[in-house]
Formats: sequence, structure tokens, C-alpha cells
Amino acid sequence: KHHFVVCYHNEFTIQVTKQLRENHIPFVVVDPREDLEEIAKKHRYPYYVSAEPHTEEGILKSHLSSAKGMITLAGNVADNIATIASARLYEKEIGRMRKYLIIANAQSYEDETKLLKLGADKVVTATKLMAQRINAMAARPDMENLLQEFLYKKDTPLDMEEAKVSKTSWLTLKQIKAARFRDIANVTIIGIRQKDGKFIPMPKGDTIIMPESKLLLIGTGDGIRKAKKIIRKKEKPEELKYV
Repeated sequence: KHHFVVCYHNEFTIQVTKQLRENHIPFVVVDPREDLEEIAKKHRYPYYVSAEPHTEEGILKSHLSSAKGMITLAGNVADNIATIASARLYEKEIGRMRKYLIIANAQSYEDETKLLKLGADKVVTATKLMAQRINAMAARPDMENLLQEFLYKKDTPLDMEEAKVSKTSWLTLKQIKAARFRDIANVTIIGIRQKDGKFIPMPKGDTIIMPESKLLLIGTGDGIRKAKKIIRKKEKPEELKYV
């Protein structure tokens, strides 16, 4: 339950499943190749299904009905299209209330656009990721090392998440300093993404929080959960009245 169905075995799959394992996220690998059992033992796949991911056999044996989502990492866009289409159709067929989170890989911008239109929630292109990483290293090598050390490693006490500020949140149209996240939850707002997509890095305390903007938070997992709870409230929380 609440696992990820990872489609197709390749170098991407090896790295993705390694991260899933380290973060204790359950998964099953689905691939039609006959030597999947040997591959599963070699790369420590706890569960696997030897079938085409888009077929009824692949869907049923991977227990997609109770999965959190699907990660499809095919070497060609046609297989990813078939897998995404099948998952979305199955979702409707079983009357699932919460949509699957579907993540896919793509070789080009054109393929990325196509997969997003067909129902993928997130599409990752290796070239774009590499360009972003190199840019980060070139611009701020110290920051890249910091992120590598604290955010990308397992067992780290730090986490980074986005939290949406709804129209009904008490924080809407308030200044950032009114949130007092540092005092209450030891959490820092390191960025704001406005509804129109504009990003404000390291906002000052007097920056106004606009409705439906997203706050980029950094802190411990518990601290971020506490901050999100504060954001969801419609009226100023009692604990903030005495800080």
C-alpha cells in the first residue's frame, strides 16, 4: 500500500530505486524482460513483476490500485505514453478519489511537453537536470555543497518543502515576520513563489505574503509540519499571540 510502481529497468531505475530504498519508500519494479529475477537480486529490488507495465497483468500484479503513484522510466517515449495512458484510464475505471502521482523521464523538450499533456504530473529530462546542476555548481559551489551535505543525504535532520498559502489562510496579505516560524518551529522561509510563477529568493521580513503563493521552507521535518499547520489556520494561532 502507498507504494510506487517503477516501470522499466535501466540505469535510471537503479539510481531511483536506490534513493527510494534509502528513504524507506516502498516500490515494485515492472519490466517485461525475462531475466528480471536475476536483475532484481543484483539491484535489491524487493518486489518485481515480469510484464509490460501498461497491460492488465502489469497493472494488477503490481497492485496499482493501492499505489501512491507511478514512475515510468522507459528508453523511448512511446512506452512512457502507453504506461501513463493506461494508469490514467485505470484510475477512472476503479473510481479512485485521489489521482496517482505520475513521474516520467523524457529525452527532449518536445517529449516532456507531450507527456505532461497526456497526464504525467512531473517529467524529468536528463539534459535539463545536468544543466541546472552545472549552473548551480558554477554560480554557487558553496551552496551546492551545502545542499549535497544537508538535503540530499539520508538521515539528515534538515528538509525543504513548499507550503501553499490559501486565500483563507490568516497569513494572506500579512508580512513574513508575522508568521514567527523561527520562534515557533525553527523553520526559515528561503523563498516565495507567487501565483504568477515569479520567485522571490530570501524574502525580507516585511515582504507581503500574497494569496495562493507558495512558501519554500527549510527546517526539520517536524518543524515544517508545524509551520504548515500554522499556515492552514484561518485565524491567528493562540501560540503566536504570546511570542
